[in-house]
Amino acid sequence: MEASLNQLLSWIGTNPAWAYLIVFLVSFAESVAVIGVVVPGVMILFGAGALIASGELAFWPTASLAIVGAISGDSLSFWIGNRYRDQIRAHWPFSRHPKPLDRGIVFFEKHGAMSVAFGRFVGPGRAIIPMVAGMMQMPRTRFAAANISSAIAWGPAYLAPGIVFGASLKLAAEAATHLAILIIILLSLLWAAAWLARRLFFLLSPHASHGVQTLLRWSNLHPVFGRTAQALADPDHPDAATLTALALALVAAVALLGMSLSADLFGAQEMRINQFALDLGQSLHTPLADQLMAGLSRLGEPVVTIPLVIAILVYLSLSGQQRALEYWLAALAFTLLVTPTLGWLVRIPRPELGLDLRWPWSFPSGQVLSATVLYGFLALSVSRPLAPRWRWTPYALAAALITAVALARLYVGAAWLTDIIASIALGLIWIAALGLAFRRHTEPSEQVAGLVLVTLIAASAAFTAATLAQQPLDIARHQATRPLITLTATEWRTRQDLPIASHREDLWHRNQRPFDVQYAGPLNRLSQILAGQGWAPAEKLSWSNAIKLLSPSLTLAELPVVPHVHDGHHDDLILVKDLPDGRRLVLRLWGTHVQLNAGAPIWAGNITEVIKEKIVHLLALPITIPVDASGQGHWLTDLAQSPGMSIAMGAPTLLAPKELDLLPAK
Repeated sequence: MEASLNQLLSWIGTNPAWAYLIVFLVSFAESVAVIGVVVPGVMILFGAGALIASGELAFWPTASLAIVGAISGDSLSFWIGNRYRDQIRAHWPFSRHPKPLDRGIVFFEKHGAMSVAFGRFVGPGRAIIPMVAGMMQMPRTRFAAANISSAIAWGPAYLAPGIVFGASLKLAAEAATHLAILIIILLSLLWAAAWLARRLFFLLSPHASHGVQTLLRWSNLHPVFGRTAQALADPDHPDAATLTALALALVAAVALLGMSLSADLFGAQEMRINQFALDLGQSLHTPLADQLMAGLSRLGEPVVTIPLVIAILVYLSLSGQQRALEYWLAALAFTLLVTPTLGWLVRIPRPELGLDLRWPWSFPSGQVLSATVLYGFLALSVSRPLAPRWRWTPYALAAALITAVALARLYVGAAWLTDIIASIALGLIWIAALGLAFRRHTEPSEQVAGLVLVTLIAASAAFTAATLAQQPLDIARHQATRPLITLTATEWRTRQDLPIASHREDLWHRNQRPFDVQYAGPLNRLSQILAGQGWAPAEKLSWSNAIKLLSPSLTLAELPVVPHVHDGHHDDLILVKDLPDGRRLVLRLWGTHVQLNAGAPIWAGNITEVIKEKIVHLLALPITIPVDASGQGHWLTDLAQSPGMSIAMGAPTLLAPKELDLLPAK
């Protein structure tokens, strides 16, 4: 995918005339009556804006061609309307589909000459309005004035979202490509889960009554298994004992299946899809992503689910919904009993990442199973009194919440992908059976608004309190840990199989940012030593100073430095050196899991250069570029000249304060 994108950008860079021609033709075609309905002009102009941000296209030629194309297309539509007038209704597509034309006429009659300007942005069919203006004999001069003035505003306005998007991608690539990819994956899967829930609801809902009747007929033909079906589907049949037996049977079946699959035949860790999902989740770690995914995971953890459940049970009890209360207890009892029981029976270990988690088993995932049962049964309870066209909404929201919890557990590496999917399936089977009995044995409640309000208040309060109280703790618990390795000074100095990353971790494994510097010792000591050589702590990009990016007139030295991510962590130290010629060098170091036997921690990083890249004279982005080989050697030598620093040149260059007496001074 990335190779194809690079090839496209390379082709556009060498053939910009074709890209400009496409912008003109698309803007023209989108403004022509009928044709404009099928031309994806908005998306293409959005892409053109992104290419402007990437530097492949220039803003003013692109905007000018978009404006000229829009003016030309609207002029052609106006001429068609003025030339053929009432004959237009007799021709396809308006002969078969007259409503768009009728809406355009109503819009024009309501807004008059201003409809040409309004219609370009918000009208009921942008390409129809100029043709309607011609049909209604609008004076040419007034049309031309409205056409040209609105096009001048329209061109930049439609390019602007793409420019912002492209600039955001550049900034994301500078700071953390991993975070941008994670957000895209997360939003896509959440949308897919909600969409699938909606589709399944409309697919299965019309056949629900027929399915129940079939189940009742089947129960008459099978005396043994039919008792279970009758208890679930027949409102007059007792259901408590049957639901208990069904839950036990479900647990037994899952336990037997799980033990047979894990009985030294193959383990979850041996499945390629599990290892791929684990590696992908670990490769997407960034500090901001850790914050986000810790919050999503909390939606299925006891600190949120227990207060939410208590609030629901109290509300049902106070409102006199005793029967619904019993079903809620059945749903929750299943989760509380099944999670430890199946865990000890099946015994599928978690991925070996060193996470600080109390429960050692991957299946079932307690958070995912709890979320599936809790939010799934809540959707069943809430959806009953809703109008049929809105009844899918609780299911879509529940599907999104369950998916969010599942993705968060997969991201932190707390469970294998197959175990997460199996936990969701187990929960869905239970709430499907329980939900069938619930609907057949209880009457719809008219107090659903109260249940929704209680749920929102309790969930929001519990989530907020838990986030404020233990967000840092949760992030720490979900961090993969590696044992600390100790080296002798000789092993480090001779670079004998150093267990330290040689490149900044990259999602695509391109190794484009080699680590050419290693430092042993405290970071504050390094900052003190290098201060005499002109190196100073950097102002890091944050929410408080991000507004500086909107000031292209600022010098490079005045812009904040964008933190980078390696191995899921931001740089532990960023030092900058501003040169007399306006250039800026950046020294970045990250912690490693290696130390010297003298107790000095080892840090790895590199020296790069930052340039200021302007985008349409509206944004200024500090973009990192590698330092050429000759310059690299020069600045490494510059470090060696710092008083109090010992250095060993090579690949990588090794630094340490002289007081450690580890390396000979140069």
